[in-house]
Amino acid sequence: MRRFVEILFIALMAIAVTGCSVRKHVPDGNSLLISNKVVIEPYHKNIDKYEIYENIKQKPINQVFGWMPLVSVYYQTADKESRLGQWINNKIGKKPVYYSESLTADSRKGIVTYLNNCGFFKSKVTSSHKIKNKMAKVTYHVTPSEPYVIKNLRYDISDTTLARHIKRIERTLPVKAGKIYNAYEMDDERDIIVEYLSNHGYYTFTKDLIIFEVDTNFNQKRADVTVCIRGEKFDRYVIDKVFVHPDYKPGSVLPSDTTEYTFSYSYGKRKKDATFDFVTTEDPRMKFKTFNQMIQIHPGDVFNQRRVSQTYHSLHNLKIYSRSNIRFDTVPSSGNDTVRHLNCEIQLHKDKLNSYNLQLEGTNSAGNFGALGSITYKNNNIFHGSEILTVKVKGGYQLFSTDKEISSSGRFQGNEFGGEMSITFPRFLGPFKMRNFVLEYQPKTIVTLGYDSRLRPLYRRQTTQASFGYNWMASRRLQHILTPINLNSVKVDQSEYFKKKLEEEQNQRLKDQYTSHLIFGLSYSMIFSNQNTVIPRNFFYIKADIETSGNLLSLLNNTNLMSDVDDYHEIFGIRYAQYVKLGLDVRYFCYANYGSFAFRMMGGYGIPYGNSYDMPFEKSYNAGGANGMRGWAFRELGPGGYIAPDGNKTERIGNIQLEFNAEYRFPIYHFLHGAVFTDIGNIWNSKPIESFPNSEFKFDTFYKQLAMDLGVGLRFDFSFFLIRFDFAIPYRDPAYEESEMWRFSQWQWKNVVFNFGIGYPF
Repeated sequence: MRRFVEILFIALMAIAVTGCSVRKHVPDGNSLLISNKVVIEPYHKNIDKYEIYENIKQKPINQVFGWMPLVSVYYQTADKESRLGQWINNKIGKKPVYYSESLTADSRKGIVTYLNNCGFFKSKVTSSHKIKNKMAKVTYHVTPSEPYVIKNLRYDISDTTLARHIKRIERTLPVKAGKIYNAYEMDDERDIIVEYLSNHGYYTFTKDLIIFEVDTNFNQKRADVTVCIRGEKFDRYVIDKVFVHPDYKPGSVLPSDTTEYTFSYSYGKRKKDATFDFVTTEDPRMKFKTFNQMIQIHPGDVFNQRRVSQTYHSLHNLKIYSRSNIRFDTVPSSGNDTVRHLNCEIQLHKDKLNSYNLQLEGTNSAGNFGALGSITYKNNNIFHGSEILTVKVKGGYQLFSTDKEISSSGRFQGNEFGGEMSITFPRFLGPFKMRNFVLEYQPKTIVTLGYDSRLRPLYRRQTTQASFGYNWMASRRLQHILTPINLNSVKVDQSEYFKKKLEEEQNQRLKDQYTSHLIFGLSYSMIFSNQNTVIPRNFFYIKADIETSGNLLSLLNNTNLMSDVDDYHEIFGIRYAQYVKLGLDVRYFCYANYGSFAFRMMGGYGIPYGNSYDMPFEKSYNAGGANGMRGWAFRELGPGGYIAPDGNKTERIGNIQLEFNAEYRFPIYHFLHGAVFTDIGNIWNSKPIESFPNSEFKFDTFYKQLAMDLGVGLRFDFSFFLIRFDFAIPYRDPAYEESEMWRFSQWQWKNVVFNFGIGYPF
């Protein structure tokens, strides 16, 4: 503990000295802007403080606990004349931000404009600043006025057909009588009207045709609003022809001949025919029927922008194409035409057909070193329908320290090898057509086959896997993954030494971990994320899972396919697992002035029943490792308050898990990022286990059995992949007596756990 305090004191002194070194470089008469603060009095729910911050012209200097490393680098190299010094100054250093009265005044004007647009006309905005040791903090004081309320709302639309369309969506429009005047909502209303009309044939209609006329009354704080769309007649457009270029090459001479392809599709309760004109100079190596459900723009249909967007989304699922472009041209009309016509041209740019990926990694599990390598092959058009074939082959070895009874040398060479093959179909495959569902969500069908063999000192575990499932986006934020067929066959071959040990073992749960079994069931996941990839805003990520096994097989218990062994059933000589498993993973990402905070809270509960006394080993929960409780090695934490005897190397598993993780992530230099984190959690058993005493989950004791660690990390972010190094140390370990759980006094370098990973832990 004393050593820790000394290190902490030295680190704080270094930060303080660095802060002083920055201040001494600040020119006289200038101050570094380190903080902006907004105070709204009285508070009003219709004022978004985030938007006010966006209107502040000067952003403060990013700091890490008062430390400004990149500004310090800028000052230290500002006078360097060497190329290296100038490069460091321009590429690594960050220019200081000096407090400016003129920019502060511009910020006040910007805030006033924002408040006016929100209906708070003639609000008062002032600012004050404090300067100490050449560091400036600015506070903006906002005093909102009484907001203007829309008293009357009317529509002035000359085109009666257009007026009827807008009448249908009037209830969904944001601008309403009785609400506070808001110019931003008026702009949103323009977008909603244009979107609706563009989905009903109005191809040329734009938002600048919609005008809001506002008449305000200062004394009554009211506004009368008229929505105006001037123009006697607006044309509706119908699709004439659809041209598809399945192998489009920019700049090439297009052939004059086309190949017509006609197919039938359902339109409500009616069946219709559609004809596409394929334009190609050579064999496109694509089946034309692939586009039946992908292209939702059909000749004879009224122009619909939503179907154009759905077509873009669908074509994006065809990985044989790197990008697609949809353009429309008007068709000259005759004097007798009552509607206008459009020709649609779809240009598809081919991507690489084949790709390869090679991965090599080192492993270190509880001091057992090893190496693992894999090669992955991908074909983006295996059946000429943009089906993705992925084949992965892996192999590796690991050196284990063992007892002399297992290996006379005390070392054992384990190995691992296997492979996986999957095919992703960019369409729905199943016994039902479900056309409306298919057109709306464009589900993908995924078929997977896999095999894995792992040789360990005591056993060889062979796993065969097969699955059939679907993946679709219900909206931009909501994803569904349904796997109705999920088969795993696990075969365990025990060494003679291990067989004898298991025969002596009284714990049935431990025996079940190393026996062959079959998992046959289904799984479903729902994933929600409101992340904005364009504007960095705080967002949530939520994933809910449910998985079951054995329920269908249990219907065969009294048939000849099943055999009774002791108190359970076997099919084809293998015991099947029966359970339900529930999981929830909630994450919140929050952006700060310098870096970001990431939080994760997850929990899971596996319930074995029927043909299973416990959860299968590979479906049980574990704690520790690079993506969880980083202060412990993989499967070396828990369950509960279990205290392992010296030399016990049993892998720890449980059927209940609770975990909370928090990280502060901050940039250091371009691709180099840092992190400070803590992990809190554990695994438990839902019932007493004789060989794992004190591991049962109880509401009045579980919180006393939470493990805690603290750590720092370095991340090398190269955009296309991220390499992560984390160093963590436990500061509360439930594997000790209650009086010894807090481990601050045991903080030594030898107790630090090193983790290596690809990508963020969450």
